[in-house]
Amino acid sequence: MKRLLADMHVHTVLSPCASREMSPPAIVREALQKGLAMIAVCDHNSAGNVGAVMEAAARAAAREPGGAGLTVIAGMEITTAEEAHVLGLFPDARAADRASAEVRAGLPLWRPLSSNGPSAALRSPEQELVDAAGELIGIEEKMLSAASRFTLSETVALIHRHGGLAIAAHMDRRSFSVPSQLGFLPPDVPLDGLEISAAGAARGRAKEFAGHGLPLVSSSDSHFLDDIGISRTALAVEGPSFDEIALALAGVNGRGCGIA
Repeated sequence: MKRLLADMHVHTVLSPCASREMSPPAIVREALQKGLAMIAVCDHNSAGNVGAVMEAAARAAAREPGGAGLTVIAGMEITTAEEAHVLGLFPDARAADRASAEVRAGLPLWRPLSSNGPSAALRSPEQELVDAAGELIGIEEKMLSAASRFTLSETVALIHRHGGLAIAAHMDRRSFSVPSQLGFLPPDVPLDGLEISAAGAARGRAKEFAGHGLPLVSSSDSHFLDDIGISRTALAVEGPSFDEIALALAGVNGRGCGIA
């Protein structure tokens, strides 16, 4: 088994709250500099830039044959109807795109600008769809910051239906976490893991959630380049892949995971 470091919660310029510096080539460069073997691209309610980051990683590997390389996992951070955040990690970009299409279908459009009234202050966010070089190819018109139409249970079912892994995001936070929005972690929702925020991991809060009997991971939830890798998950696996992450979360055949 190998010990690999992963940051499984990274945003791109597609997320309305992310910095404009979060372009595919910049993300890949920063992740490699931080010594990460894997990242998961998890924009809010969309997988629209996943393929671009995957291609950027492939281009970086082609420029440096024999280098460590970076594996990019297709993901998405879904906002449930209760406004809890759940990470979906998927086996490939196609599966992520199919799940993304279901989530996107229920999101509202940004309202057009008006010369007066409440909508006058609204501006479409810079939800940029980009290519592997970071060049703009489109703007997402759906409101990615909105809650989806799927409840927590339905969100986990959607992720699993597309072959993915469902991880409750930043469990220790006072907003947009399952405990903050529901008041508890429903025992009948088949989550695959629980994420502790970077700040929570640094303060030793992981032990508060160990009693749920689910594997604990930690990620950066990075919206800025400098934040990539500030919190990481250590994986005991045979190699960097989605299948190995799934086996590590399940603790199969000597594999495992923990907060680095």
